[in-house]
Amino acid sequence: MNAPVQMTLLQTCVMAILQAVAAVIFIFVVVPMTIYAERKVIGHAQDRLGATRIAGHRVGLTGFLNKWMWRAGKVPILSYWRGLPMLVGDIAKMFLKEDVVPSKADRAIFLAAPCLSMIAAVVVFGAISFAPGALFIMPKWFPIVGGLPFNGAMTDMNVGLLFILGIASVGVYGIVLGAWASNSKYPLLGGLRSGAQIVSYEVPLTLSLLAPVVLAGTLNFGTLTRVLAVESSPLAIPLMAVGFLVYLTCGFAETNRVPFDMPEAENELVAGFHTEYSGMRFGFFYLAEYINMVVVSCLAGAFFLGGPYLLPFGLHQFAAKLPVIGAPNALWYVLKIIFLLWVFIWVRATIPRYRYDQIMSVAWKYLIPLTLVLVVLAGAVRFVS
Repeated sequence: MNAPVQMTLLQTCVMAILQAVAAVIFIFVVVPMTIYAERKVIGHAQDRLGATRIAGHRVGLTGFLNKWMWRAGKVPILSYWRGLPMLVGDIAKMFLKEDVVPSKADRAIFLAAPCLSMIAAVVVFGAISFAPGALFIMPKWFPIVGGLPFNGAMTDMNVGLLFILGIASVGVYGIVLGAWASNSKYPLLGGLRSGAQIVSYEVPLTLSLLAPVVLAGTLNFGTLTRVLAVESSPLAIPLMAVGFLVYLTCGFAETNRVPFDMPEAENELVAGFHTEYSGMRFGFFYLAEYINMVVVSCLAGAFFLGGPYLLPFGLHQFAAKLPVIGAPNALWYVLKIIFLLWVFIWVRATIPRYRYDQIMSVAWKYLIPLTLVLVVLAGAVRFVS
């Protein structure tokens, strides 16, 4: 048995930086594409003119891009990419737009709140592994760390799930503090709604993830994913299916997505907790929402859909008989994440917003008791199997 490779402090630091950069690149590739796909899908769902059919205004840089994108869009294979300059224009607008601070706002907290939500959303990726248990080798030509092995996650900690839930829950402080610091009635109401909603749905969300933890007997992200996909008992399949639906419902509420978008209900609170924000600080709140969508999809894909393993719920042993088993494991995980992001978009396009009292009632009267039962049954299944 080969001894583990000992790395120097410099090599450890360089490897950590490279893994952090890879995680950030993944985030800032997936998030803009999710925003773009959302506009396209909702445009098709509503059958309206928009990014699905027209290329937008033909003024300035985006107009120049639109003109050539429109010409390329006449080619059938390229027609889907029409509307992409609109995304480029929105990103440029966020960077160039004036960052206005209300005169009566608490300036320090007002400026820091979006950064808090954004940092909490990004740091969570430190414990998410796209290939749990696998070791990759850096190319030998790479300076300092060439030929050294590295993990599928920045840190494969023993309490990875606990770290993810703890850091992710910090994001609500950015929303509440930003709403309070705005010194305006609509943001304050949106912040209060967000605080109550996220605290309420944090309980069933955590309990729905506790059932897989009981079944696997560990909090390590990679081990959890492998045990649930490869070694899980068939008796756990109904529990995992129900837990997946509960978790996904709570995920919509945790990310303030339709039909749980009460904190920023446009027809009730103007824009909710970020009404007074503009420029890149509004962009931080905007990006944090979509990054949290990716995080929710990563957890759902890992613990309920098998993660990098082709089949979930202990059915991976049958995957060897399928011709597609030779595909890279990380590819299956990414495809499952893309599917779950599409579900977020589909729900936004098809389901109306619920009343606030209905949202709170669902959490406390139905989801929390249901998840408690799931945890008890998961313990019974683990004891029997």
